[in-house]
Amino acid sequence: MLIVTSILGHVSELRFATRRREPIAVAFSDAGKRRLRLTTEGGSDVAVDLPRGSYLADGAVLDDDGERVIVVERTAEEMVVVRLAEGPMLLEQAVTLGNVFGTQHVVVEVVGSTIRIPVTTSAEIALETVMGLGFDTLEATIETARPWADAPPRVGALTHTAGGHSH
Repeated sequence: MLIVTSILGHVSELRFATRRREPIAVAFSDAGKRRLRLTTEGGSDVAVDLPRGSYLADGAVLDDDGERVIVVERTAEEMVVVRLAEGPMLLEQAVTLGNVFGTQHVVVEVVGSTIRIPVTTSAEIALETVMGLGFDTLEATIETARPWADAPPRVGALTHTAGGHSH
């Protein structure tokens, strides 16, 4: 069993360019956990024991033996994709959505005026939650995508992994 205690970098870095890639699938719900036991696509048994606040983003390199790298591959999952209309309601809609899903500890992805919300209950409930807010200027659909495949979360956006808190 391989024990991983740190993230070495991102697979796009030049130092990893010649290595064979061995993907390890990580779901949204596991990406913020600091301790996991996973198996790579090649069958390697991996125990992850990372420092608090670590995040297993798509492309993170967990091990490099000189010939192959073990690389996090975020799994495609159902999401509610919310497209906010530009205009005076944009900020209110974005803050409201962030508040509603933030109190459920769901980390949302924001790219421009689009918010992607990983489904943690059911797609129907998540969509009903968004539409139940009563904003008639937004569009919401259910799509399958890899969270943070386009842009990883910003530093400091995931402080909930650092321990307990109060509301």
